[in-house]
Amino acid sequence: MKRLNSDDRMLIQACLTASMSISEIALRLKKNKSSISREISTHVEIHEGFTEKPCIHEKEFIVCNGCRNRNGCGHQKRYYNFVNAHSCSVSMRKLSRSKTHLSLSEKKLINEILIEQIRNLKQSLHHVYESNPALKRICCERTIRRGIYRGDFDVKAHELRKYIVYKHEYEQSNKTMLKDLTVIIGRRYVDYINYVNKHKRMNIVQYDSVIGKMSDDKAILTITFPKYSFQFGLLINKTNPNSVTRRIRELFRKIGSDKVKEIFPINLADNGVEFSYFNKIEEMNGEILCRTFFTNPYKATDKAHCERYHEFIRYMIPKGKSLDFLTQEKVNWMFSQINSYIRKSQKDRTPYELVERKFGKGFLDAIGIHKVQKKKVALTQIC
Repeated sequence: MKRLNSDDRMLIQACLTASMSISEIALRLKKNKSSISREISTHVEIHEGFTEKPCIHEKEFIVCNGCRNRNGCGHQKRYYNFVNAHSCSVSMRKLSRSKTHLSLSEKKLINEILIEQIRNLKQSLHHVYESNPALKRICCERTIRRGIYRGDFDVKAHELRKYIVYKHEYEQSNKTMLKDLTVIIGRRYVDYINYVNKHKRMNIVQYDSVIGKMSDDKAILTITFPKYSFQFGLLINKTNPNSVTRRIRELFRKIGSDKVKEIFPINLADNGVEFSYFNKIEEMNGEILCRTFFTNPYKATDKAHCERYHEFIRYMIPKGKSLDFLTQEKVNWMFSQINSYIRKSQKDRTPYELVERKFGKGFLDAIGIHKVQKKKVALTQIC
């Protein structure tokens, strides 16, 4: 059974907040109940209260995540936080690998071979490993390489023929996560993949936000059609989930429910705070229009096309520049230039041409995107 990842732990927290039982959580994750119970008990966080009286809700909830009275409760509280739980789990795995399990005699033999063949004869580690059967009987090549990097042997990392730079994992933060994690239940990235596989002909739409300076009041909500390399934007209030939902719903009302079902059937956004109410765009006037999903936490590659096309925005508005000067008309002008830019990946056609052919000029006029003559396309700075 595969170990729990960050996405699994986020779902556990969401289900606990929704007051689901361990059996229900295990069923959703397709894990054993004992694994879920052990995960929660191992990583539960205790917050001391100011009263010794037993909590009347103690038997009702596994932890206090789903208790409505938790903010005003003076009893000891037990919380499950998926970010801290995942960080702790990763740290424990790293700790177990932080020292060698080789015996002194094995280390001495390896050290002698490395000094002779790597330091004196300038051979590569792979050559040394393959030419010494004794090393193969002791451990794998990767163990020796990691031992060199860790300083277990006299030969140092810079003496290797190929000095490998390992990827670093940076500390994750949950400060910009969704306000209510329960919205991801049934909308995780794995649910998105399953839904797309069942509806392969439906158009996929990816959402993200582009910010300028941290002090800005405005940001750009980018809406991307990966299949057509097409992207347009809506001006929003930065990190304001109500602004995001309102702007998308205004767009949906403008183009009509029939067009929404055709153009926006599958929608994918990340776990940023601005998408806290993203699921509310699914329904309008009591009618289900589309489905919404969320990427894995801290996984920009889940919507790589959306991130990739931001490069064109940065041609015109470099990073660090304020976006407060923008109006929706300027945003539309910018994306009209971008979507009239010839793409080699689309057989030298423009995104505008592809979307016009698929969804019609009326849709493009509705979102404010216009055709620019190819010789007059300007991706110059506008700030």
